[in-house]
Amino acid sequence: MAISRAEAAASLQEAESIGRRTRTAGAYGVASPHLILWGAIWCVGYVGCGFTQPQYWGFVWLPLIVVGAVAGLILGRRSPVTGADRRGSAGMPILLSLAIAAFMGSVYIVFQPVAMAAYLVFPALVAALVYVVVGAYGFPRFIWIGCGIFLAAMASFLFAQAWLPFAIAVAGGGGLLLGGLWLRKI
Repeated sequence: MAISRAEAAASLQEAESIGRRTRTAGAYGVASPHLILWGAIWCVGYVGCGFTQPQYWGFVWLPLIVVGAVAGLILGRRSPVTGADRRGSAGMPILLSLAIAAFMGSVYIVFQPVAMAAYLVFPALVAALVYVVVGAYGFPRFIWIGCGIFLAAMASFLFAQAWLPFAIAVAGGGGLLLGGLWLRKI
């Protein structure tokens, strides 16, 4: 029995849709442990900032960033992505991280914020933007994660100034932790 052109086209469309959903679920599965890792680091870092003077924040964040980078590389090596899918992609997260760090450092230098609140909330806003941009490329759950972090960070900035490091720890770190758990369930 022969199938019609419409049936063949519908079958091909369904196969493409299944392939796209499978790739998306795979990407979410790979991203989930990274979000959980960086959510935990974010929480510890911001809570550390809440208990130290601003001039010592670098001493809080530097070891956390090193631990996060090493753990992220280990997680990347354990991911189920193999062969051709992994080729050329190993340096991309590093390049993106360096570009974001250079951008954030440049903004701090150019605008020289006088209030410590700006130093605390800006990384959360940049992270939110990055997640929304990634989500725009076919990963809609990242859009929700980015929007959640943005709204929580702005609410923290506007309404919780006295507790800002702790509020940003919950807003950003908690958002990443919840996002990682949400992506894990796919």
